[in-house]
Amino acid sequence: MKAVLRARLGGTAILERLRALVGEGAVAVESDSEFAAAIPEAELLLLPDSLYSAAVARLLRERAKQLTWIQLLSAGYDAVAQHGLPPGVILTNAGDAYAPPVATQAIALLLGIQRQFPALLDNQKHRAWDAGDARARCAIPFDSTVAVLGFGHIGSEIGRLLKAFGAHVIAVTRSARPHPDANESLPVSQLHTILPRADAVVIALAASPETRHLIGGPEFALMKRSAVLVNIARGYLVDCAALAAALKDGTIAGAGLDVTEPEPLPPGHALWDAPHLIIAPHMAGASGAVMAKRLAAVVGDNVARRLKGEKLAYIVTL
Repeated sequence: MKAVLRARLGGTAILERLRALVGEGAVAVESDSEFAAAIPEAELLLLPDSLYSAAVARLLRERAKQLTWIQLLSAGYDAVAQHGLPPGVILTNAGDAYAPPVATQAIALLLGIQRQFPALLDNQKHRAWDAGDARARCAIPFDSTVAVLGFGHIGSEIGRLLKAFGAHVIAVTRSARPHPDANESLPVSQLHTILPRADAVVIALAASPETRHLIGGPEFALMKRSAVLVNIARGYLVDCAALAAALKDGTIAGAGLDVTEPEPLPPGHALWDAPHLIIAPHMAGASGAVMAKRLAAVVGDNVARRLKGEKLAYIVTL
């Protein structure tokens, strides 16, 4: 098997695993020219969705005549969905590889807001030993209700961690299928009846045109004034202008964002000046050697399946 790898994260570990399975048929490329030169012989292409541009899609359609499978090194597949696959090519994603780090980031953002870290860090910056209203605003997940929108690999891991903290977890999905890591499972069609119950809302939904601005002004108005919003999915699931307004006027108590709309967030955006907010630059998947090991394991398992003629794991249907 001829496998072409273009990675931003875990490239060395992934290449080692590939070569253990297919030998010198596995090559890693870095530049656009190296990528273009390797593509005509590629049967398997491995890359993150963030590198799947319109130019890459066009190149694959024109020159990748041997390509039968694309293994994404990411959970999301927005770019592939936007630009399309060459005919007959199977798409798989990274499955549960990112679940632990992204879920950890979601919990960190939630705790950071509930424990008033923005105010505490501002005090530290100014060398001020002053709790102000931070002590009165403090909350914890224990004995609270948290709605997790999307309960796939990442959402269910978030649910598992929240239950360990003593929270009552509502899984909000299309199917409303019961899950052991949720206390309740309700359909997304009931979102407007769920929001008033929630002390926190964590967004872990797969992105789609239908979920754009799923949470906006009307939804913030339904939430408790003490509620916290966390988004580790995609920025455009939240109306960020409406979020900035909701934070500034106290409609909700705070928010933690790993993603924004747009990205990067422009210096003049209203969110930068919003209170009770933590913004991270889309880094939830970062976890060093752990992430490289997990990605390599997913790749290794799927390539082994392919070589044995077995069904691939984590197939994505666009």
